[in-house]
Amino acid sequence: MKTVLRRPLVLLLALLGAAAMAQPVVVMQSADAKTLDPTMNRETPTFNVLLNVFDGLLHKNPDGSFAPDLATSWKTIDPTTWELTLRQGVTFQNGEAFDANAVKFTVDRILDPEAKSPIARGFAFIDSVEVQDPYTIRIHTSAPQPLAETYFSELMIVPPGYYGDVGPERFGTEPIGTGPYQVVSWKRDVALTLKANPDYWAGPAAIPDVVFKPVPEAITRFSSLSSGEADLITQVPPSLTGSIDAATGARLETVDGARVIYIGINTTGGNAALQDPRVRKAFNLAIDRQGIVQGIFGGLATPTTALLTSIDFGSNGDLSPYPYDPEQAKQLLSDAGYATGLSVVLGTPNGRYVNDVQVAQAVAAQLEAVGVSVDLQVREYGAYVGELFSGKAPDLFLIGWGNAPFDADFIYYNLLRTGQLLSYYSDPTLDTLLDEGHGSVDRAVRADAYRQATQRIFDQAPIIDLYKQKDAYGVSDRLQWTPRADEFIWLYNASLK
Repeated sequence: MKTVLRRPLVLLLALLGAAAMAQPVVVMQSADAKTLDPTMNRETPTFNVLLNVFDGLLHKNPDGSFAPDLATSWKTIDPTTWELTLRQGVTFQNGEAFDANAVKFTVDRILDPEAKSPIARGFAFIDSVEVQDPYTIRIHTSAPQPLAETYFSELMIVPPGYYGDVGPERFGTEPIGTGPYQVVSWKRDVALTLKANPDYWAGPAAIPDVVFKPVPEAITRFSSLSSGEADLITQVPPSLTGSIDAATGARLETVDGARVIYIGINTTGGNAALQDPRVRKAFNLAIDRQGIVQGIFGGLATPTTALLTSIDFGSNGDLSPYPYDPEQAKQLLSDAGYATGLSVVLGTPNGRYVNDVQVAQAVAAQLEAVGVSVDLQVREYGAYVGELFSGKAPDLFLIGWGNAPFDADFIYYNLLRTGQLLSYYSDPTLDTLLDEGHGSVDRAVRADAYRQATQRIFDQAPIIDLYKQKDAYGVSDRLQWTPRADEFIWLYNASLK
């Protein structure tokens, strides 16, 4: 009798398991991908899609170490020459062969001035890619690059044949990579569907189907997780962490974050007041960072000093965050000639970062309390970040920058070195220090350069320091997935329970 009853039960469980496998894993981020061309974008929601479709030369592990990916081995020939041996037998998802020419094509595409790649400055340290043979390359750099392995891990290789056939515009919506997933469809601002690549060189992914959906509102992402419509949601605000912990069928996953949230100051624009370090220092003294950390994040964040915390290489232990001192802020504004106040525009995205609008509102209110008139402009993230990366920032702009290597160079060189990716500041003294740290592989030399650089940044206040937050995710109980400090949503290592 037990045997007779058990067979339908076993069959039912098998059918339920198959149904669970058939249902796609749904990932909800705060923003949609901007493009599916990895030579044309690096911001995180886009990158999280791309890293599942494309492979880098190296694979960055969660602990920051590096493992083989499309390159099976790598070494320095001299301080400005890297030799990489490439993986043989790999094909792109359309059958096109991966080889050294694909790597050279990808780098040349990024660095081509006519392409106007927004990530070109990040790879500007590369002088050339020399093809030694079909599976050996040498990457020549203009100077020693201490973070070369990080950049190699983010260099996602595209197929030169297919790219040339369809052109950059079509490739940006119908890409072909070598990665564990391939793109099935993309309806902008609605859903991007991936399926496992059956011919992936490391073996097919355990999860067959994945859907990325952009959902700017945190409460909507939470509701979708609670109802079973989402399996992974990003940027859970502190106000919802308890609700996820108490939810049925879902759990909260947290990790100490690497992303710094700050207010950029456009010192190169038309507002002359922002060129005065007294004004910029006044802005920093006007902000109650600890109040923001406690009141908006429930303590799940750490105030920064010169954009860094103690976990970052190059941080200066002699410095502490600016104190909250509105009276001193008023005095500095008066000393600078703005006793009767000044006006600024403050831009912020809506929903890209946890509680970003609330933080911007708090900053605006605290600046207004010391006599600064603030025009707060809340923007859609895609258009907003596009303007920032094209040199069209407002006076002040709230933005985040991930520091996956936990190294001062990754923040300072991109955000504060004259002419770099997101820099609206120019200081020859700081440039000299940043170049010294950027161009050396000697940790003692680099540490000294960044100790001086952090002091210079603290004194000149080219940004308004805010915080680093703890990253919180909501995860359905059917999904086995562990968050990373670099915010990467790498699904090849995930599985269904």
